[in-house]
Amino acid sequence: MATAQDSTPPPAPRRLPLSALLPLYVVVFAGFVGYSLMITVFTPMLLRSDSPLIAVSDPMSKRTVLLGILLCLYPLGQFLGSPVMGSLSDRFGRKPVLLISLTITTLCYAGIASSLTIGSFALLAAASLIAGLAEANIVTAQSAIADVALPEERNRFFGYIYMSVSAAYIVGPLVGGKLADPALLPWFNYATPFWMAFLLLALTTAATAVLFRETHPPSRRQDVPLTRAFTNMSGVITNRSLRPLYWLNFLFYLAIFGFFRCYPMYLVDEYHLDVSRVSEFVAWVGVPIVIANLWLTSFLSRRFAVKTLAVWSGFLTGVLMILVVVPRPMKALWITLFFTSAALALCLPSCATLLSNAAAKDEQGQVMGNNQALQVGAEALSGVVGGLLAAIIVKLSLIVLGAVAIVAALALKLHSGSSRRRA
Repeated sequence: MATAQDSTPPPAPRRLPLSALLPLYVVVFAGFVGYSLMITVFTPMLLRSDSPLIAVSDPMSKRTVLLGILLCLYPLGQFLGSPVMGSLSDRFGRKPVLLISLTITTLCYAGIASSLTIGSFALLAAASLIAGLAEANIVTAQSAIADVALPEERNRFFGYIYMSVSAAYIVGPLVGGKLADPALLPWFNYATPFWMAFLLLALTTAATAVLFRETHPPSRRQDVPLTRAFTNMSGVITNRSLRPLYWLNFLFYLAIFGFFRCYPMYLVDEYHLDVSRVSEFVAWVGVPIVIANLWLTSFLSRRFAVKTLAVWSGFLTGVLMILVVVPRPMKALWITLFFTSAALALCLPSCATLLSNAAAKDEQGQVMGNNQALQVGAEALSGVVGGLLAAIIVKLSLIVLGAVAIVAALALKLHSGSSRRRA
């Protein structure tokens, strides 16, 4: 017979205050300051004639293909490493995995800067790939949010991750574009911004070691075999309930990150902009993403289902990407780029939230790691696809990838499984 004491429900598990996530947002910001420099610096560096890594006589078609390959290496590394990092954080905790990741990534940025100083394409490619393999900031941040935030709060806090990314895409290009301009100071060159990123990441690593509190205590960790950590991507195919969301997310990510890779190519090819001018547009694209994730994502999440937000923001992303190449005057770009980035800013956290809310509590690290792997896999593929399409006609890359986003939005609208739960 149950006693009164037996019938008393156990106390709810104590949750860390959400302010404990602030160091993670700083980590994401610092990491993407460095990553934003790759797009900002590599694009004009390879497409213009003053590159230390490519011959002046090489045609534009070869340059766009090499640029696509170079820009795909970092996300390719993330594609391979993210599921491993996500699973290892489920087993060993978020903090130790994050600190190891930050240490390796910091050293890789020193390698990138050194490769540009000595003109070594092989070292540049290797450092970019290894940095991606070790990168775990997005996976750790999403998993930590799932540790401490209720399902209905996740879209807002995932939005803050992308706000941190967007802030990095403002600060990184603006500062980095100027640090790469020898017209300002004669000792500035393409390597200077990456030395800045190295110092920033070194400081961030030290601060994280002191300030970040573990959100995944030992009592909640899974004893995941190390072999399983390296095979978790199979869940993208074998998990029947999550599989449609995984692959719809992949299509959205292919279009969105293709946009980030292809519009700088369009700027250089169509308007012959240098690294300093390109950096201004790259920073401008980050402004509406910050605005959207600081306020608009939270505002709309309280009024609409996450699926509705994902469908409409994905559809608008595709339409607006195509519109970028329609107006001829360069001043129109300030409008078209602004609204395209605002739409994709709503789409990104909605994709992650749909998947997180559909996953079990004890598999958040694994599922978010798989989702991050798909995201960066799409990101890597978008660099190659965008480069090949741009080798035909530079505008074609934005048109085709915009069409991919439209198709994904329509497919998600027809998918019934993701509408079962409102987040």
